[in-house]
Amino acid sequence: MGTLLFTLLLTALVSESSCVQWSSSALKEDAAVYTCDNSNLTLFWDVSKTTGETIVDVQWFYQGRSQELIAILSHGHLNVMPSFSGRVELTANAGIVLYHVTTGQKGNYSVEVNALDKNGDYVILRRKASVIIGDGLMTTDGQLHASQMAVAVFSNSTQQWHVVLACGTFIYHDTPPFTLEWTTPSGQSVSSSQYKEGQFLLLLDNPVSGGSYTCHVPDSSASVACLHGNSTDVSSTVVVDDVKSRLTLLEAENRQLKEELVKKENQTNARIDSVSTLLSQHLHDEKTRQVSFHATHMKDNTPSFHDVLILTTIFNNQGNGYNPATGKFTAPYNGTYCFFSSLWGQGSGHGIAVSLMVDGKQELVVETTFGSAGDDDAASLQAVVSVRAGQSVWLQAYSDSNQFYSHSRANSFSGFLVSFDL
Repeated sequence: MGTLLFTLLLTALVSESSCVQWSSSALKEDAAVYTCDNSNLTLFWDVSKTTGETIVDVQWFYQGRSQELIAILSHGHLNVMPSFSGRVELTANAGIVLYHVTTGQKGNYSVEVNALDKNGDYVILRRKASVIIGDGLMTTDGQLHASQMAVAVFSNSTQQWHVVLACGTFIYHDTPPFTLEWTTPSGQSVSSSQYKEGQFLLLLDNPVSGGSYTCHVPDSSASVACLHGNSTDVSSTVVVDDVKSRLTLLEAENRQLKEELVKKENQTNARIDSVSTLLSQHLHDEKTRQVSFHATHMKDNTPSFHDVLILTTIFNNQGNGYNPATGKFTAPYNGTYCFFSSLWGQGSGHGIAVSLMVDGKQELVVETTFGSAGDDDAASLQAVVSVRAGQSVWLQAYSDSNQFYSHSRANSFSGFLVSFDL
């Protein structure tokens, strides 16, 4: 029980840590590291920490046929295990260099960092790397094999199709720390264009020059490529037929044209299907979905400036767009709508000033003043507007002097859908 509690506590402390962490330059988890037989292996694990944080100890492990401890760094002192004695050197604060590794020492290498953050809480960091040690050129068979790819490749940088030569196949997952050079039929030396799926590729310029193309490791990269001696001893040649190459390019261009035509045809058909669907739906809506409303009986005959005029008695509400509790009509569909209102005011010294609001914006205003000569007057408004589904339309007081006649049929607000929008 005590061990379980300690493990849970330690896991919680690790998950809360945000300061003691791997630096951005440290090897990533499960990174692939390559080196040559009888050379040095650098495992760069670097920990970033701030003031008040302490690295308690660092341990390194090697997982070959079995797991074994390589070394321990504790209190600033590096203790190396006997089987690695004289071959280990500390680099960064959690990385090591192993001297003279051999192909038999490939496998997984890992590190464990135990630290204390500024609050005194325990932090554990772990990472692992897969080490591949080569004895000779790191290809599937130790040789180079040059060939011409069966299909051309389109280059985004040149916006052209290119005949492509390939040379490999290497076992590096990522781009190797060197590149292959090619000798062209004219004797010119050019570098590979890119590395993809274990092969160095050369995109030939257009028009293609026929003849022999030879790939090889540059002399300056021989040691990095795990070649001992002259790198020119390892090479491969492919003969390029310029007529065959032109046919390869034509096939690629024709294939591209066909794909573009098919794509455009599919897009056109998709648009036709979409318009047909919308049209069918539109015709269906026109026939089966009617929207209209008519409401009377002003709830408040003396509304204040900017108050919504609420008419509570509904005589028609097809589509349920009008809400008598709020006085607002909400459009159920995109379309063109017609709205109109008949208003009757009463009271000397007062008047009628009303706005038609569409989605919070004033569409129009109607206003009349009774004056001292009379104590009643009428006004009306009408507008044909485009309204999107979900937008609201309402009547709103445009002054504080509004006084409406109290008769239930004296004032009204109505509207209907004229036409749908696709």
